Amino acid sequence: MLTLAIATAARAQASPDGEVERLEALHTASIGTRRALADSVLVGGLVSIAGGGALLIPDADDQAWRFAGINTAVFGAVNTVVGLLALRGIGLEERTWESDEARALRRTPEGLIRARIHAAIDERRESVGHAVNLGLNCAYLGVGGTAILASQLGVEHPNRWLGSGAAIAFQALFLVGVDFIGLSRSSGYHRAYVEGFAPSVSVVPTTAGSETRVGFGGSF
Repeated sequence: MLTLAIATAARAQASPDGEVERLEALHTASIGTRRALADSVLVGGLVSIAGGGALLIPDADDQAWRFAGINTAVFGAVNTVVGLLALRGIGLEERTWESDEARALRRTPEGLIRARIHAAIDERRESVGHAVNLGLNCAYLGVGGTAILASQLGVEHPNRWLGSGAAIAFQALFLVGVDFIGLSRSSGYHRAYVEGFAPSVSVVPTTAGSETRVGFGGSF
């Protein structure tokens, strides 16, 4: 039988209020970073929709501007949706974390450890999400670069290839910046959350045989 026993170290028990304040300050900073990045994606998406729409008007240069506008507007629409969904998720996490019940639980030794574990797992998901998106953005950048290169190699309608490639590359560069910052910051927050955790395993005799206990001690 496997039992999860969650314990805190003597220092954490001696000054729980200080530990709660530090944890809450770290979580507030993390949420603030997430919201700033999500706002950037949302605003960038709206600007891209407007800019893409404007680029659809001229038909000069073999409609290269229109092709650039189409790609810009598509990226803008996707980024707008992504930004809105991210802000919705951030709001849900913040409301759950700031609820009266959650705040009260964090002021107990066991609740403090559970809150830190929750925050660490949530931040790890954030890091993984940024890492995946960063890989996709680099792929988009490669597509844009390939289109620009193709425009110089004798393809039909080279201006269209150039316009599309430039639009895709510009959008990709913006997203690379957002996700690189997000990955760097979330990785730092995650390290701060898990710092001081020390796993322990013990086997305790019981009337039914033996019981394996996995514990996490916090030293903050």
